[in-house]
Amino acid sequence: MPGESVRPKFLLIDGDDLVLGECLDAEGLFVESRDDDEPVTIELLGCLPVQRMRDYLSGSKRYRRRNPLGLEGLRMLDAAGEPLVDLWLSQIIDCRPSALGSERVDLVGEWGYDSPLACARDVWERWLTARPDRPNLWAGYEGAAREEWLTLVRRDRRAPTDRPDRSPGRTYDLDGSHITDKAGFYLAIGEAINGPGGYFGCNLDALNDCLRGRFGAQTPFTLIWHDSHIARESLATPMERPDGHSTYFDVIQDIFREHGVDVTLRR
Repeated sequence: MPGESVRPKFLLIDGDDLVLGECLDAEGLFVESRDDDEPVTIELLGCLPVQRMRDYLSGSKRYRRRNPLGLEGLRMLDAAGEPLVDLWLSQIIDCRPSALGSERVDLVGEWGYDSPLACARDVWERWLTARPDRPNLWAGYEGAAREEWLTLVRRDRRAPTDRPDRSPGRTYDLDGSHITDKAGFYLAIGEAINGPGGYFGCNLDALNDCLRGRFGAQTPFTLIWHDSHIARESLATPMERPDGHSTYFDVIQDIFREHGVDVTLRR
């Protein structure tokens, strides 16, 4: 049957992380904006449902009400068939036979708040091909596309999670040559601590959490921040704090200091 041996690109999963079905492709995956109040739909093509989902799709409204799917989301797979990220999917609103196989169906689902942005399609396609294997691959992106790279760093299911923290007292080099915005700082510090594609926070609260341990490095440690003048200028956003006014750059230094990180700023 056509499409039966093709590797799926997506999995439908429930709240217990069980697979409800595998899908060969999707239309409407990338959206122009996440700010629109109108529901965003995605067409999932060539889906092969498990029996529980098949029963749900063919059942009456009463059956569906009594036997909810517990649909949790859509798991995107990379080119090797490994999980990349999980995306929110609220409900299935339509089902029809698929041209990709007699046992397969095409589904229409509602989603939106974390769906990939059209302006960052290239970012997602790069990550789908392979996880970053060298630093600063994100540096050529700006704005929303760079933010999407940070989203993928934060949600990458392929990233190791059971690796112990490296011991205190180490020295890490932070390449500041591309820290022209907040996303750039978190991408750079993530790679300084955990290598290409590494995560070490995505906002100030998350940075604070990472410095408490379990994210690759134990404090105290030394951070040598190269080309720090770039961030000093680009992260000059004023921030009002109880102890006075600071910039975003200054607050980062305060957080490092509070956790015993010795930061050497080099121009």
